[in-house]
Amino acid sequence: MSSISIEENNEKKLTVDEYVRYLQLKGHIQKILDDANITKTLRDAEESINGLSIDVTIRYSVEKKK
Repeated sequence: MSSISIEENNEKKLTVDEYVRYLQLKGHIQKILDDANITKTLRDAEESINGLSIDVTIRYSVEKKK
């Protein structure tokens, strides 16, 4: 079964304003995934080939510049 997982790294290094913007961006990305029916598309693809499994990882990582 296909899966979309989200990993976050170092989001606690953001200021409050940056964190609010970060949450908005995550929401926009989630909306894009939902609108494009990505999960359904992945499941349909997996059903087309016996034994196929597709996993997608979305990684958010903050590396603040000094």
